[in-house]
Amino acid sequence: MTRSRLSLLAYLAGVLLCLTPIAGHGGVVDAKLPSGKMAGANFQAGKKGMPAVLVLHGFLQTRAFPTVAGIVDAASTAGYTTLAPTLTLGISQRNKSLPCEAIHMHTLDEDAAEVAFWVHWLVQKGHSRIILVGHSYGNVQLLAYMGRNPAPAVKQLLMISLTDVELKQNVQQRARLAQDLRDRLAKKDNALVVAKFGHCNKYASPPAALLTYLSVSRGSILGALAKAPVPVEVIMGSRDDRMEADWVEKLVARGIVVRVIPGASHFFDNQYEFDLQEAVLQALQDKRPER
Repeated sequence: MTRSRLSLLAYLAGVLLCLTPIAGHGGVVDAKLPSGKMAGANFQAGKKGMPAVLVLHGFLQTRAFPTVAGIVDAASTAGYTTLAPTLTLGISQRNKSLPCEAIHMHTLDEDAAEVAFWVHWLVQKGHSRIILVGHSYGNVQLLAYMGRNPAPAVKQLLMISLTDVELKQNVQQRARLAQDLRDRLAKKDNALVVAKFGHCNKYASPPAALLTYLSVSRGSILGALAKAPVPVEVIMGSRDDRMEADWVEKLVARGIVVRVIPGASHFFDNQYEFDLQEAVLQALQDKRPER
């Protein structure tokens, strides 16, 4: 184990011993969304005066996904208040990841609305400084929220393994699929479409719902990052196979701070879990001026 990993473990252990447990301030939170669906999140109160950290999972996953759970544990142990919701994706009290072949009725707008709900939940708890952390496609959903009148309490965006949405389907393929969906809607054809989307070879969805996700492109992500009203940082693994070779360079060219962890994959599994946690804690402590 490297010296940096040993230092991180010692630091986390020391912080853990100093923290005083707060009875009744942690565990699973269930809430009724404006849509009427029930949603859940893991909540852990931290030290007063420290920001709250909202951690969002990747596409079709849950808050229990190992990469996300590790980030939450590290931030909680360091004293941050943490909130890790599971997006319903149209299913009340969803607690399992969804297969690609499931029928997906959810939309990107609904995802963004749920992020807004949980940010508001933290604000109602008295948190005036909130940091949003996303993994994989969760970053796209966070950007969708940031483009829809985000709360002033949101002070920073930290994006882990920011997905390049045009890796598996290039711009021409995505344009053809989007046009097909629009043609179906014009004919009032709402039958399910089974198409390649993201990492899914067979993604089943109504045309209108899938079209909301196809509104996101490489260009729109880069544009949203450049216009973000808060500091943005991206953490990537050098062996992430869900991005083109020039993805990091394109991010840097837009003025985005990027940390690359050598050898790590999209999920920062195996020994790279501790490298990711160390990088996340460093990023959370950064004091960059707001844009």
